[in-house]
Parts: sequence; structure tokens; C-alpha cells
Amino acid sequence: MEKGWGEGRIRRLKLLLYGVRMSYLNLATHQVLLRSYEQLALLHKRKNTPKKIDSSQDAVSTSFMLTFEKEEKIIDNYVYNFPLLSLNAAIIEGALRYVLSQNLRNEINRHIEENSKKGATGKSSYENILDSFLIRLESEGGIEKLFSFYTGFLKFDISKEINRDLYRKIKILFSLRNILAHGTTLVEADPETIDQNNEAFFKQQKTLEEARKLLNQLYGEDDFLKNLSHFELPKYFMSITQEFLKEFKDKFGAKYCLSEDDSRFLDKIIKYSWGYMLV
Repeated sequence: MEKGWGEGRIRRLKLLLYGVRMSYLNLATHQVLLRSYEQLALLHKRKNTPKKIDSSQDAVSTSFMLTFEKEEKIIDNYVYNFPLLSLNAAIIEGALRYVLSQNLRNEINRHIEENSKKGATGKSSYENILDSFLIRLESEGGIEKLFSFYTGFLKFDISKEINRDLYRKIKILFSLRNILAHGTTLVEADPETIDQNNEAFFKQQKTLEEARKLLNQLYGEDDFLKNLSHFELPKYFMSITQEFLKEFKDKFGAKYCLSEDDSRFLDKIIKYSWGYMLV
């Protein structure tokens, strides 16, 4: 693994991945996923940026090429859009989970230090509660659950602290991610023909209602599947992510602990230029 890497860079990578002062190995996967996102976005930009049609071509050829490219691009864009949306959501959830877990670990360490000074030798009931909460935080997935952990542990209600429209759009991103992450078939149907007795199908349509409205508003096509293939969809949600995390960083950092590592990583996302590599 280390062949071809400078020794100093390897050392820095190890310091990034493994908390040297901690008694366990700590791989911050959301940081690795950001690198994956950069690579995939760069490929998407290079491969699928819409081409300008040569105006010197005759009308029939131009019409044919537009139709051909349109159908090809729909598939090509799905290939990149879907994993980019999934990675985007995972980066947000991972970063927020890591920030909260760091705050929780700091509280555990503070409590252990205080108890040690008092001569305590075993775990207190408070430490057991914090340990149990940390296990839940690290093992129970889902953005809604994570938001509730912020409220439960720190009384930091993300739904109220963050701009309501940004919060709504982040939830839309996660509703799309939840569909894509499970490989669920997307079905587009005339609303008048939806059988409300078909619970699974009706639930999916209801879940994606907000996403459908937003994408129609953005791209003007009254066709959810076509809107999902739009070249700039991943770029749009990354821009929403940047605004969301900028506001989170400012408001959370003003009230609670935000480590240098956390702050630096959030800045990487906030300052990221879509379709380029971070230095």
C-alpha cells in the first residue's frame, strides 16, 4: 500500500485515519468518501457535459443527433448521478455523526478524568449511560435518527437551527439516497391511476413527492425519471450540502466543541469546486 507514497504523506494519512491518543483504531470513512466523490464528479464532468450542436449541420442530422444523444445521456447520467447522490448523503451523515461522537467522547473523557481525581476505580452509572449512547450513535443509521441524537444529547435541534428550506432539501436528498441505496425500482405513474391499496407502491410515491416537486421546479420536465438524469443534479445537491454544512458549522461551532479536524474537513466540503479535485 505504501509503495509510491512519500513517507511523510503516509505518516500524515495514518494520523488522519488512526487516532494516536486513542485506544482503538478510528477510520473516518466520510473523509475517504469525499475523495471518491471528487473522482466520480470529475469523470462525470469530463464524460457527460452536454455538447454544443454544430449549427452547420442540416436540420435532419441535427434533430437525429439531439434525439440520439438525449437518450444516451439519460443512461450515462444515471450511471454517475445515482452513486454521486448516494456518496453525497453518506458524506453529510458521516461528518455529522463524527462531530457528535467526538463531543460525546470528550464528555466521557472529561467525566473519567474527574472521577479519577476523586479516586474512583470503576465506571459510574453516568459513564455507562454515555457509553450506551455512543454505541447507539455509532450503530444506528439513518439521518432522522442522527438528527434526534443531536437533539437528545446536546439539545441542538438541526430542524430549527438550520434554514428551513435547506433542511427540507437535505431531507429530499436522503429520501432519494434511501431509494438508491437499496436498489429499489423507481416507478413513474399517472397520479390518477395510483392504487392506494397497493401500500408499498403508494408509500414510495408519497416519499418521493417532495423530490418530484423540487426536480420539476429545477428542470421543468414533468417527468421524474427524466429529471433524475439531469447532468447538473449532483452539482445542485452538493451546493445545497455546502450551504447546509456552512450554516451547521457556524451555529454548532458557536455553541459546542468543533475540533480542528472537524472544522478542517467541513471546510473542505464547503470550499469544494464541483468537478475539480481538492488540493
